[in-house]
Amino acid sequence: MKAKSIYKALMLVTILGGALASCTWEEIKPQKVTVPDSVKFSVNILPIFSANCAKSGCHVKGFQAPDLSAANAYTSLIFYGYVDTDFPDQSALYLKITSGSMKDKATDVDRALILRWIQQGALDN
Repeated sequence: MKAKSIYKALMLVTILGGALASCTWEEIKPQKVTVPDSVKFSVNILPIFSANCAKSGCHVKGFQAPDLSAANAYTSLIFYGYVDTDFPDQSALYLKITSGSMKDKATDVDRALILRWIQQGALDN
């Protein structure tokens, strides 16, 4: 009886050891993103919205808020409180694209540009 228990314990250790030894993983390192020192709404931010957000049925007038069409994006973001220049990383816009429902619509570069723009005061330039 004691021999069976020892045998079972050795088998369990062998199986677990084999399973653990066969496990592999790939370390994923975050992509280092560089953004310009000066981020401009019209040059850097608006193209992100035009390419990814301001499409028919999405973030355009009469559909999902905020309206991110070229004519209304800045006003919609500022007037409806999507941008917080005091706490940029807590801005509703930034949270949506980093951990919210729109995170798969933005790249790391998009997120970095938008954060830098908010940190610089979210100017309409």
